[in-house]
Amino acid sequence: MTEDDFTIGDEVAHRTGGKKMIYTGKGMTGEAICEWFDGARRHQETFAFVALKKFEEPGQSSLSGSSTRA
Repeated sequence: MTEDDFTIGDEVAHRTGGKKMIYTGKGMTGEAICEWFDGARRHQETFAFVALKKFEEPGQSSLSGSSTRA
């Protein structure tokens, strides 16, 4: 993904997995600034935009409107 794919406040995750983070802006070096909480402790880190994806809850799919129940 690129910088244009994100809006401040978006829920994101690293492509390799991990906790849900919030995209809070673009850093001085051109990387995405993300924040997340681990209990009461706040973390902030920068990531390359290509390393991020929009967060999806586990088990959520793009076909969330369909059902297989009868």
